[in-house]
Amino acid sequence: MEKNIISTMADRLKVALVSMPSQNYWHPAPSIVFLKGVLNRENIDSTCFDLNHAFLTEFGDDAVHWCETGDGYDPIYAEFVKKYIEKFEGYNWIGASVFTLNSQIFTRMFLELVKERFPDVKVVLGGAGTTNNHSDLTTLSMSFDQEMINKKLADYVIKGEGDRALPALLRGENYTFPQMDDLANMPIPDYSDIEFSLYSKPTLIVTGSRGCVRQCTFCDVHANWKKYKYRPGEEVANEIIHQYYTYGIDRFHFSDSLVNGSLKEFRVFCKTLAQANLPIEWRGQFIFRSGMTDEDWDNLAASGCKGLWIGIESGSDAVRWHMKKKFTNKDMYESVHALGKRKIDMLYLLIVGYPTETEEDYEDTLELLRQSVPYKNYVEVRCNIAMLMPDTEIYEDKELWHGDVQLWRSWTKDGELTYRVRYERWKKLQELVIELGLKGDNRIKQQEKLILRKLEKENERILVNNI
Repeated sequence: MEKNIISTMADRLKVALVSMPSQNYWHPAPSIVFLKGVLNRENIDSTCFDLNHAFLTEFGDDAVHWCETGDGYDPIYAEFVKKYIEKFEGYNWIGASVFTLNSQIFTRMFLELVKERFPDVKVVLGGAGTTNNHSDLTTLSMSFDQEMINKKLADYVIKGEGDRALPALLRGENYTFPQMDDLANMPIPDYSDIEFSLYSKPTLIVTGSRGCVRQCTFCDVHANWKKYKYRPGEEVANEIIHQYYTYGIDRFHFSDSLVNGSLKEFRVFCKTLAQANLPIEWRGQFIFRSGMTDEDWDNLAASGCKGLWIGIESGSDAVRWHMKKKFTNKDMYESVHALGKRKIDMLYLLIVGYPTETEEDYEDTLELLRQSVPYKNYVEVRCNIAMLMPDTEIYEDKELWHGDVQLWRSWTKDGELTYRVRYERWKKLQELVIELGLKGDNRIKQQEKLILRKLEKENERILVNNI
């Protein structure tokens, strides 16, 4: 009897799964296709609408800028959305995927238009962007989810994993769950609603783990994912094999904080995919660590790995140890050599001006760039100035603050580490990247404009304090 009731409820449900800009739009939004796979298991009818792709393809960089800053709004944006939401006629639920804080501004407009057009439709929000853990509160909200509920623009908000929560909510059950302990046998994302020919770089997103095996002092991942959980390596490899044969797509990216958080399962994954011998390529975020053998590196290359995004952060052992990165310079240089030798692209993710960073530490980072020149065709460098983010260890060190999470100050043996010092280190590093012929970040000019605005703010504060 109970099964018949649930089946009847499922028959009445029609769910629109909608991606909110702004996020990468050269590939399908991953959350909506994963949730479609989840709902398939529950026999709940759902359709994916990649509004992120449709909107940003139509309006480009100007729309991205508006989504992320609130500046440069054009009324044509609302007109586009009004026409788009006509696709939701006949749906009784809308699931809006608010991927990051950069989705908040668009989502607010979207929900206002949806509720005006379909006042009776139930709206559920999910995703990391429902709260803002960054410092810019001029246009973004620390409690975006509650704001949408209070304004009656959303009916429900799902925190954390939607695997169990969304089906439970749709069935009218309790939909609050602790983090899942077992990720084996996860649903395979369903891309059947996606027209791949519309995308400039058709790519499928794979999730092999949730959380992070590290708890770095500057990172908030552990605040959202209390435990690091991973899927069996063979299962992850088989998902890629299945998707390749189902959709004919040969590009895959991982959503994981670290693809090699479990070295044991990572080895199984690489070996399984290498043995499949498919003409595919994949990329993911990686951490240098001890214990990698030549066989491991060979299987990594043979599995189709073409690029890794590596949170090196600093070339200094001392700084990285304070960060709790837990790898040595020996691990770092051996890994750079192993990857470069196998012609695997490396994206260095660096931070300058970490609170304990001295001039000597900073020079170690510059030396890493110099030592990378033999592999310059495979090395790209992206560098950010250290900032304090809520829900991180260094954020809790109130002595650093001085009233601003970006204009904080610390003291090292070299003296005071101010925002100006951090900017000068950032600038010098960017110039060295160009001088050495390494690949640089194409966003440098835009970044520097924002940095200089912050610097003006710091100068004003210093002037006021000296009066």
